[in-house]
Amino acid sequence: MKEKKVKTLKLFIVPLALLAILLTACCPPAGPATVVTAPPQVVEVTKIVGGTPVTEQVEVTVPPQPTANPYDESAPITVWIDQDRQPYIDAYKEANPDKADLIQETIVDREQLPSKVLLFNNTNQGWPDVVFAEPRLVGRVADAAHDFPLDLKPWISADILNNYDGMGSCTFGDKVYCVRNDLAQYVLYYNKPLMDQFGYEVPTTWEEYQDLSDKVAAEHPGYLLGTLGDGWSWLAYFDASSCPSHLLVDDNTIKIDMSDPNCIRAAKMVDHMIANGTLWNTDYFDATFVQQQNDNKVLMISMASWAWGVFNGTYYLTPDHQLGVAAPLKWADEPAPVNVAQGGAAWTVSRHTKNPQLAADLIVWLTTDEDLWSTLPNWPAYKPNVALFQTQVSSNAIFANDPFPVMQEAAGEFGPLDKWPRFDMISPLTQVVKGAYQDDVTIESVLPQVAEMFTPLAQTEGYEVVTR
Repeated sequence: MKEKKVKTLKLFIVPLALLAILLTACCPPAGPATVVTAPPQVVEVTKIVGGTPVTEQVEVTVPPQPTANPYDESAPITVWIDQDRQPYIDAYKEANPDKADLIQETIVDREQLPSKVLLFNNTNQGWPDVVFAEPRLVGRVADAAHDFPLDLKPWISADILNNYDGMGSCTFGDKVYCVRNDLAQYVLYYNKPLMDQFGYEVPTTWEEYQDLSDKVAAEHPGYLLGTLGDGWSWLAYFDASSCPSHLLVDDNTIKIDMSDPNCIRAAKMVDHMIANGTLWNTDYFDATFVQQQNDNKVLMISMASWAWGVFNGTYYLTPDHQLGVAAPLKWADEPAPVNVAQGGAAWTVSRHTKNPQLAADLIVWLTTDEDLWSTLPNWPAYKPNVALFQTQVSSNAIFANDPFPVMQEAAGEFGPLDKWPRFDMISPLTQVVKGAYQDDVTIESVLPQVAEMFTPLAQTEGYEVVTR
C-alpha cells in the first residue's frame, strides 16, 4: 500500500516538472514575450508520520512560463522619413539585401506624427513601425494619450546605447524611447573675408555681439548679424540666455517664467539689433534671407553644426576658406555658453510593431554605420563616429579655420533647456515673433504672450506649471 501511494505521487509530479522545463527550454522568443502564470495545481503528497503513511492534498504553484514569441521576424516594417533620409534607407537596403524587401519607407511630414498617432489609436491600426523625428516630437507621443514609443532597452544592447550622446532627451523615466541621430549644437558662423575687410573681431559674448551690431549699423548699414523670425531662430537667443520658458524641473513639472532676468536681457538685445537693422526678420530658409546670404550681406549667424552643409548648398559661398566657425556666444558673467540643439533628430520605434528586432537593428545601423556617416554633414550622436565627421570638415576648403574643436566643445555644453516638453513650442513662438513684427512692437513687450500660450499647453499635457 505504501509503495503504491508513493509511486502515484511520483508519476503525478514528474510530468508536471517536465512540462515546466519543456515550456522554458523550447522555442525561446526573439525578444520580450508575454508571461503567463498558470493556476495552482492540487497534488497528493504522502509522508511518513510516526511510521505511518499520511496522504495530504497540497497546492503547487507552477512557475510562470513565457508564451510563444508574439513577434514575427519576417514581418515588414513601415519607416517614416523625410526626403533627406531617403539615401539613408537606400544605403541600408544595399548593405542588407536580405532585409531590403521588409523595409517599406514613406516620406511624410513628421510634424503630423502626434495627430496621426491619435488617429491610429482611434482606429487601432496604421501606426508606422519606425519614425525619423526630433526628440521633441518623441516626447509629444510618449504621453498616456498617444502611448506610441517602444522602450528600446530590451532590444538594443547597453554597450551600444551608452555610446550615444544627447540621450537625455530620449530618456523618459527609466525608459529609452529613441536613439539620437545627430546633436545639432549651435555654433557661431562668420564670414571671415568680410570680417577682415571691415576690421572686426569675432565676438565671444552676447554683449560684444550687441556692441558689434552698433558698429556695423553705423559703418556698414545693410549688413546683418543674424535673423529672428520664427521659433527656431528664437532658440538661438532665448534658450542660449537660459530663459525659463520651458524648463523641465522633472518629468511632470515645468517652469514658465518670462519675467525672468535671463528672458529680459535676451529680449532687450534682439530689440536693440532689430532697431539698428542688423537682425533680419524671417526664418533661416526664407527666400529673402537666403538672398541676403547669397548677396554676401551676412557677417555672422548662430546656427547648428549641420548648417555648414547649408552654407555649402542653400547659401552660396566660394570654397575659398570663407566660412569661419567660432564658439557659441555666452553672457559675460557666465563661465561658458549654454547650448541647445537646432533640431538634432532621433529614431523611434512603435510599441505596436510586429518586428521590433528588425526595427531596432535598422535604427542602430542608421545611426552607427561608418560608411554612411563618413558622408553626412551632421555631428553624429554615436560617439565612435565623431572621428568620421572630423575627417570631413577639418580639411574642407570651405572653412577658414578647423571647425572641429569648436563643435566638439559646443557638443559638451548643452543646458537643461535642451530637453523639450510634451507640446509644440515652435509654432507658438513663431506666432509671437511674427505678431510682434506685424504690430510693430518690441519682443520684450510680447514676452508675456509666450507664457500665456505655453501654460495651457503644458497643463493639457499634465504638467504642473511653476514660475519660481
